[in-house]
Amino acid sequence: MSTWLIVLIIVLGLAVIIGNLSMLQKSAHPIRRKSLNDLEETLPRAGERKKNSDKSKD
Repeated sequence: MSTWLIVLIIVLGLAVIIGNLSMLQKSAHPIRRKSLNDLEETLPRAGERKKNSDKSKD
């Protein structure tokens, strides 16, 4: 009984690995339209906010 359980776990593990590899091959196109470096910032960074608030105090 225990040998069948071990064989079943190994077979299921191989099936999961093969399934993940086939999914990677299907999604070969990039998920993002733009790379992260090409995106524009919409929120100011914390350091820039502090610099701007220091300038407004003077």
